Amino acid sequence: MVGNYINTIMKYLVSVNETGIEFFSDENTSILEQAEINGYSLKNGCRLGACRVCKLKLLTGNIEYIGSKKIGLTESELKENYFLPCCAIAKSNIVCELDGDGVTLSNTKEGGVICDVKRFLGITILRFNLSKKSKMSFIPGQYIGIEVPNGKCRYYSIANIPKNDGYIEIHVAKNKNGVFSNLVCEKIEINDVLWIYGPYGDFIAKNYDEVRDIVFVVTGTGFAPVKSLIESYNFYRRKIHLFWGGRKKSDYYFSHVIEKWKEMFPDFYFHMTLSNPDESDNWEGELGYVQNIFQSQIDLNDKIDVYMCGSPNMINDMTEILKKNYNLNENYIHCDVFYPNS
Repeated sequence: MVGNYINTIMKYLVSVNETGIEFFSDENTSILEQAEINGYSLKNGCRLGACRVCKLKLLTGNIEYIGSKKIGLTESELKENYFLPCCAIAKSNIVCELDGDGVTLSNTKEGGVICDVKRFLGITILRFNLSKKSKMSFIPGQYIGIEVPNGKCRYYSIANIPKNDGYIEIHVAKNKNGVFSNLVCEKIEINDVLWIYGPYGDFIAKNYDEVRDIVFVVTGTGFAPVKSLIESYNFYRRKIHLFWGGRKKSDYYFSHVIEKWKEMFPDFYFHMTLSNPDESDNWEGELGYVQNIFQSQIDLNDKIDVYMCGSPNMINDMTEILKKNYNLNENYIHCDVFYPNS
């Protein structure tokens, strides 16, 4: 009876080849969201069709993209029948295939108790503990979903290193119309409880065995996952560049950590730039966008592995620069796009 009832609601069967994953999906919900509703976490990134992290290969059946979304797939990927489940719906029963090392984990919902709140000008550092029985584990660079009062989720990168202590840190930038960011930056207190999903994402360390300079390019709180990556991996034998772009000096909210890294890593190079500093900032450093500063510091012939996290404009510009000017292979370009919730 239950199976028949579900069948009348969920119109099409979605099967992920060689994984045992099957779930029903309707025409009102993206395939990615429907997978999560059914307890599966497929590899994903921006969830808006831009980053291509979630791509699946369609083996049989038909899909359709929601609305007039601009799809970020390359021409070759489209020809090979790849699609983006974050903004696609099933139009028939479909069979698809994971791309590469696609992650499929149980989608858990757990309570996190706020244990520390640090508020800066426009930025809040939030730390919370999960239950001692928590099974949630993350890879440096991943993010979590947090349930907000309207029942939806907001997504934040994890900023700390993985330990068996159930501790998670996120960095929240205040958004004028942000449902969750305003709550965090103004009202949330120690011992409040948050409901957390995940972890998600594929913005993780790759090409670990190759001797290439590591380059991180971030804007704003895009610093959060990079903090987790730098503190989790042994980059001592590599040169590390961190480019951090902000509008005001207050966007540079974790200066003490940068100073610590300068002492820890013999070849750590930090580049900070502001695009629109206040007069009161008394800023004497670089001016302009971080992608422009990058070009002035990194030689065209350098062997680099680039991790970018932040605004879509920065990542779009940087991707074009890396491909056209540096002729960098896609295997060495990794991105995590921060889209404002509208």
